[in-house]
Amino acid sequence: MALALAGAGMLAGCSAADLSLISVGIGADGTPQVTMAPCGKDAIGTASLHIRDSTTPAPGAPQPTVTTPLTDGWMAGGSPLAPGRVTFPLFSPPATWAVREWGAERSLKPGHRYSLSFHAPGFADYSGHVSFTAEDLAGLGPGEVWAGGRAMSPKKFRKLVADEC
Repeated sequence: MALALAGAGMLAGCSAADLSLISVGIGADGTPQVTMAPCGKDAIGTASLHIRDSTTPAPGAPQPTVTTPLTDGWMAGGSPLAPGRVTFPLFSPPATWAVREWGAERSLKPGHRYSLSFHAPGFADYSGHVSFTAEDLAGLGPGEVWAGGRAMSPKKFRKLVADEC
């Protein structure tokens, strides 16, 4: 009994793992495309995009430790948004999602950091996450996506998801 209580206490302090389950690439139409890939048969319950100013100060100036939040982004939640893997334009989440938007940002801007995340419905021990800049996406080769802090092929992204899950 004491071991069960100790184990429950340890679990209560745990937080969800942040996994590389989102990729971003440039679609055939030139717009950023997102793929969210939850583990196994999990669904996507909530999703969000946050845009922050990450302008680099002049050489020799103090480097900021935190980026400044902007007022741009979107958030979606409610019943499961998608039954599994979903691909959509970064600035246009699926029409079936109940999206709350703030700001007017609709294109990639230099000097900004974009952060996407999703969570499965209910309790999940993980969340999907990706962070990138316009410069990261501009450096992608043909057919590449950005995930896990680097450029890769879609095949390598599928392997990354399998390894992360």
